[in-house]
Amino acid sequence: KSERSGEGFDVYGRGELQLGILLENMRREGFEVQVSPPEVVYRFNKDGKREEPMEEVDIEVDDDQTGVVIKKLNARKAELLEMQPSNEVGRTKIR
Repeated sequence: KSERSGEGFDVYGRGELQLGILLENMRREGFEVQVSPPEVVYRFNKDGKREEPMEEVDIEVDDDQTGVVIKKLNARKAELLEMQPSNEVGRTKIR
């Protein structure tokens, strides 16, 4: 989704990867791109209460990288629901 604002556009996406791909494609096509820090897009429910977007992720990662992944998820206010060994030796499932 995008909206015109002054001399530019506000672009809405679902994550860093999606926006990263869009920006790279625009650069390759010759557009000049200036990027500001991302902002959370809030919505309001029927009662007028502000709601944040939430997503559920399932991650399977090598055991030695588990700590790094959990740290990055915690920085995004993630809630760890489940962590268990994978079917493959040396891997962990995080939910």
